[in-house]
Amino acid sequence: MKVIMPQIGMTMQEGIINQWFKNDGDRIEKGEKMVEIGTEKLTNEIEAPASGIFHPIAGVGDSIPCGDPIAEIEE
Repeated sequence: MKVIMPQIGMTMQEGIINQWFKNDGDRIEKGEKMVEIGTEKLTNEIEAPASGIFHPIAGVGDSIPCGDPIAEIEE
């Protein structure tokens, strides 16, 4: 399953990966904290949408447009 950059606010165009809470290859459970995303105005923690093996696509500090993939979870 591909995890995309969410659109947190109506005007959000892109988000910055501030921190991953899991490392590549770690097991992650649905609902567990996965990533911290920053915007111009706020910072949000995003939960995993599924359980499985976590693989980040984007790196810390990367600015990713909303709707683009940031990670993959192998179920």
